[in-house]
Amino acid sequence: MEHSSSPLRLIENEFNPKRLGLDEPFCGTSRNELVSRLSASSQCRLLESCETVSLNKGQILYDRGTPLRHAYFIESGGCSVTTRAGDCLPVEIHTLGMKDFVGVPLVLGMHVSPHRCSVRVPSQALRIHSDQLISLIKKDVELEKMLLGYVQAILIHSSQLSACNSRHTLHQRLARWLLVASDRLGSREVPFTHSYIANALAVRRAGVTVALGSMMRDGVIGCRRAGVVVMDEARLKAMSCDCHGIILSAHNRPCAVPPLRISYS
Repeated sequence: MEHSSSPLRLIENEFNPKRLGLDEPFCGTSRNELVSRLSASSQCRLLESCETVSLNKGQILYDRGTPLRHAYFIESGGCSVTTRAGDCLPVEIHTLGMKDFVGVPLVLGMHVSPHRCSVRVPSQALRIHSDQLISLIKKDVELEKMLLGYVQAILIHSSQLSACNSRHTLHQRLARWLLVASDRLGSREVPFTHSYIANALAVRRAGVTVALGSMMRDGVIGCRRAGVVVMDEARLKAMSCDCHGIILSAHNRPCAVPPLRISYS
């Protein structure tokens, strides 16, 4: 004799999403801080268009004057955005990690970049085709607002670096760079060599080595063969100028940018 309420039907009812108040489909999560700020519905729309990829050290994500085919939401590891001044060595303008987005020109309606973005620490990221991202931005005001807020933070970051590099001492700038890099990577370990840090700060390697040695003797940092470990963040902040606080505040404050429609072509 068949009963109207079979065990199977009871299970179906118990896990009915609408009955549990789960109106939004579950589309997974991301370790990228920007993605995690979005509502469930916006996250779902974005994640459905993304694929998880591994990024190898030295890989070029985009280069100067070349079309941007993809954008990336970094979930682990680190990348570097650099620019050049004539025939001089490249200078780093941003260290990117799990709190960052690669593809700012696309948000501003451009398909090429004046800079290079390369992988410095083996990474994992969410990758989305540039056309798909632009299409999503047109449809999702929340995603657009979040990315415009990130662009605003990058502009503040860049302008503060310009002021810092022209006004503050090497020790202050080095402390600032270590604090910002540690924050962007989400780790106390900053796996960059002395030569890389010198290029990032546009100074001689010998000066960086001397300054790092002084910090290590004071117990503020620990040095490894291929990187630096922040041991005493409070003292490192005391050594730095105020620029690190301005930069981190720009990135960490909730997005307060009103929806702004840009013509994406």
